[in-house]
Amino acid sequence: MSGVIVKNPNREQWICDAAYYKSVSRNFDPHYQLSDWLAAEQDYLMMLQFNEPQKNSTVKKMGLRQLAKPLPTTLG
Repeated sequence: MSGVIVKNPNREQWICDAAYYKSVSRNFDPHYQLSDWLAAEQDYLMMLQFNEPQKNSTVKKMGLRQLAKPLPTTLG
C-alpha cells in the first residue's frame, strides 16, 4: 500500500482522509469525531509548514496514515 500515490490532494480531502485514519485507529469511537478532525487540520498545517512542496505535489497514502495516528487523549 505504500506505493499508492495521491496527486494534488486538496485541503479538505487530505483532512478528511487523515481524520478517517485517526478514527480507524480508535475503532470509530464517536466521542473523538471532532477532535480527530481538528487534529487532522493541525497535521495538515504542520505538513505545509515543515515539508517543502514537491514539484509534482504528490503525497504517499502511507505517509498520510502515519501522520494521522491519533494523539493520546483522555475523556474526563
